Amino acid sequence: MLRSGRVLSRAGVRLLASLTLVLLFLGAPSAQAQPDIKQKLSAASDDLAQASKAVNAAADALERARTQLPAAQTALAVALSAKTSARRAAAGAAVAESRATAAVLDAQKRLVAAKQRIVDMNLAIGNLSRAVYMAGPYNELAAILSAATPSDFADQLEAIRSVSRSQNKTLADLEAAKADVALATLQAQQSRDQASAASALASASLARAASAAVRAVAAKAHVDALVRARAHGLAVAAKEKARVKKQYLALKAEQKRLAALERRSTRTGGGFTGAPSGSLIWPIPGASIVGGVGWRVHPVYGYKSCHTGEDIRGTYGTPILAAADGKVILVTNGGPYGLHTVISHGGGVSTMSAHQSRTAVHVGEVVRQGQVVGYVGSSGWVTGPHLHWEVHVDGVPYDPMGWFGSPRVPVPCWNG
Repeated sequence: MLRSGRVLSRAGVRLLASLTLVLLFLGAPSAQAQPDIKQKLSAASDDLAQASKAVNAAADALERARTQLPAAQTALAVALSAKTSARRAAAGAAVAESRATAAVLDAQKRLVAAKQRIVDMNLAIGNLSRAVYMAGPYNELAAILSAATPSDFADQLEAIRSVSRSQNKTLADLEAAKADVALATLQAQQSRDQASAASALASASLARAASAAVRAVAAKAHVDALVRARAHGLAVAAKEKARVKKQYLALKAEQKRLAALERRSTRTGGGFTGAPSGSLIWPIPGASIVGGVGWRVHPVYGYKSCHTGEDIRGTYGTPILAAADGKVILVTNGGPYGLHTVISHGGGVSTMSAHQSRTAVHVGEVVRQGQVVGYVGSSGWVTGPHLHWEVHVDGVPYDPMGWFGSPRVPVPCWNG
């Protein structure tokens, strides 16, 4: 069963490199055995030695989860930390904004009080100015001249000096009040500026907190998706392991069934009764071999199957020739070999042509060497059109190359 050498190399190397997690999970061969598997895959064309598309997809999901999950978890931790820090900063900024707002209100109150004192002082100064104006510029002199006694003179002078001191203090208080107003105005503006800055900081902190929360949600979703992908990949791998094992068992059962059929035909005389030639011709003249006999090892699950024939290159519809005179004892379709034909050539020798697109003979028909018995196809468990060709002796698969210059020996891995 064929898979091209290029596809074999790509699938085998990629899976062996990327599916360590699957291998550990499913109990596949150890890392020490993998180089041997790769070596076997380099010459394998049996489709059973290849991982299915589902296994490839599962492997990719597992590899992505394995490589991306740590970074995603780190990103999630960073996003959550940023979210917490941003919320703390926003809370601090809100407190600062509240304090700044209170400072503005306090400054405004002090400014109002200072302005009111100026109003009151201006009123007092106005009253004092009017009194002085009403009394006239010679008020002090008149008071001194009108005094009858030294005591009256002292009292009058002290009264005049008291008014003067009151006038001077009022003027000084007015200047101080004006200074308080200027200071309160400046402080109020500074408080407003601080409140504005605190408000902007609070808004920015809230925006950063919201952004961090969004990133945290996205990071968590990414982590969750990777975890789900990993779980799905493991589930698919486990399911595919059971399916592939079933295929391997079906192949072994079909090989044993064919061996029993050929032995039975020999015993009952249902096979070819003519004189066997002992020699065979190549079923597709000039065609090269793309896969020989021997063990096939599944690159992921480690299952072993015995490849009991030669995979011969051929395009879809290429004629397949009878290797020698014989009698058709089986034409059937289904299972690992697809549409396959078994021809008895006498002396216990039989040949099988598998994966045909269509056949040109029927059961019981006597054929001659070189006669077209079928056509190359891709039925059964294959990845592309080719001819899977086997030679059996008394139901035991032999290396077909034994009829083309090599020793005639049973297929080494056969234990049927």
